[in-house]
Amino acid sequence: MAKGGEDTAFYVYNRLASLNEVGGSPDRFGTPLDAFHGQNIERGKAWPHALIATSTHDTKRSEDVRARINVLSEIPDEWRGKVFGWSRMNKRKKISVDNRLALDRNEEYLFYQALIGACPDGEMDVAGYEKFRERIKEYMLKAIREAKVNSSWINPNSEYENAVISFIEKVMELSEENRFLREFDEFRRKVSWFGKLNSLSQTLLKIASPGVPDFYQGTEVWDYSLVDPDNRRPVDYEKRIKMLSEIRVQEAEIGPERLARELLENPEERVKALSIAN
Repeated sequence: MAKGGEDTAFYVYNRLASLNEVGGSPDRFGTPLDAFHGQNIERGKAWPHALIATSTHDTKRSEDVRARINVLSEIPDEWRGKVFGWSRMNKRKKISVDNRLALDRNEEYLFYQALIGACPDGEMDVAGYEKFRERIKEYMLKAIREAKVNSSWINPNSEYENAVISFIEKVMELSEENRFLREFDEFRRKVSWFGKLNSLSQTLLKIASPGVPDFYQGTEVWDYSLVDPDNRRPVDYEKRIKMLSEIRVQEAEIGPERLARELLENPEERVKALSIAN
C-alpha cells in the first residue's frame, strides 16, 4: 500500500501537494469544524494517550511546508495566474528528450509547489542559496523516480534526469536577469506570512487536542524540510537552547503576552518555540 500509494501515486497526482502525505488523502480538503470536534471527543475516549505527530522522519513534507502550501488553496486564482505565467516564462529553458519536454507539466507543477513550501525565510547568501538549489534538485530527482512516469529507481532515464537538472539550474540561476526569481520571491514572501499563521494554529491545536503532542527533531522552530533525506539533516540544538534561554529572559522582563504580540508582528522562528515551550 505504501509503495503503491504514498511512494508512487502521491508523486503523480499533484493537485495540492500538501495533501499527499503519509496517512493523508489527496481528495480531502480539510475537515468541517463540527467533525473535528467530534473526532477529538472520540479520540479522548478511545485513545487519550496516543501520539499526535505533524512531522516525522517519514513525512513527505514537514508541517511548516504543508502549512505554506495550504495557503495556495485559499488564493486559487492568483496561484493559477502565477503558475501559467511562470510556465510560459520558463518554457524556453526546457530540453526535449524523446519528443517530450523535461520537466513535463505535471512535474513542473510539483516543482513550483516544492519551491514555495521549502524556500528558507529571509535573505540567503550565495552559499546558502546553492545549498537550497541542491536540495530542490535532489528532491525533484527523487520525486520523478518515485512517480515512475519518466524515470524510476529500477530503470533510471539518465538523459531525462539530466535535462531536469539543467532546467532547475537555469530557472534558479542567481542573476539580476532572472525575472522568475524576482516574481517568485515576492509571491513566496506573501504565502510565507500566512503559512506561519497556519503553522502556529496547527501547533496550538496539536498541543490542546486529546493525546500526546510529538515534536520531531528540528520542528521547534520553522522547519522547511522535504522528504527524506532532507528531513534528516543535522539539527542545531545549541541554537535552540540559546533561543529558549533568551525567550525566558524576555518573558521575565516584559511578560509572555507582550512578548507573543511582539513576535507575532513579524512571525519569526522564536514565536513557534514560545508556543511550544509555554
